[in-house]
Amino acid sequence: MSQDVAEQLLIVRDLALSAGEMLLANMGRVGPIMQKGATEIVTEVDRRVEDMLVAGITQHFAGDTIEAEESGNKPGASGRTWYIDPLDGTTNYAHGYPIFSVSIACADDEGLLLAGVFAPYLDELYLARRGDGAVLERPAHDHREVLKRREPVALTSALLATGFPYVRDEGVDRNAGRVRDFLKKKCHGVRRGGSAAVDLVHVAAGKLDGYWETSLRSWDSAAGTLIAREAGAIVSAQNGQQEAMHFKNILAAAPGLHEVMKNILAESAVED
Repeated sequence: MSQDVAEQLLIVRDLALSAGEMLLANMGRVGPIMQKGATEIVTEVDRRVEDMLVAGITQHFAGDTIEAEESGNKPGASGRTWYIDPLDGTTNYAHGYPIFSVSIACADDEGLLLAGVFAPYLDELYLARRGDGAVLERPAHDHREVLKRREPVALTSALLATGFPYVRDEGVDRNAGRVRDFLKKKCHGVRRGGSAAVDLVHVAAGKLDGYWETSLRSWDSAAGTLIAREAGAIVSAQNGQQEAMHFKNILAAAPGLHEVMKNILAESAVED
């Protein structure tokens, strides 16, 4: 295993690009669609892309633990863990809706270390390593830029995003109420893209100003969390608690806006 973190990020980049190419090549012909739950699906493409990513991580980083969406946990003894989502936004992808991504992150005993999120249809590849900022590449356009640090944003100037859980219970009603509350506070709008990783990196890039969601998994949010933080966004639990990673409930927003959103979410929770 290379000890140079910059070299390791290049490996993440190459794996993300290869995964994105596979997704684009198979878009529109996803193969069998299987039900993971009442409303959650998985495709043959998910599994093939994940197999490629797991093989790549295993080859370059032997001894690291891998947590992947479809194949589960592959334990290692190094103290590092990789979080892999081969296709974040499977429902979108299966329907031909272009918001989907590959999400790869690595954490060590100090927290999130490396991250890559590639939205291939959008030609947006986001990369970050701890303490070194975040970048956006557009491979098809031969473009690369360092993401600017997020500046404070007022709620009345903010474009927000959220997601809804796969389990269609009272949680749907609660989150619909939160959408209502933010709209009545006169934010610019609330979007539902369908890929947590894309929502998080769009907060990093300033395409969105704030994002909240519940019932995520580690591989959904790990990479996007590091990228957003390295671009100056605040990522926490919805009650504001700061931890290395959040996935059961998450709030990511530009400075200033984060506190406002946290308070509105708290008020909505009381009303629940």
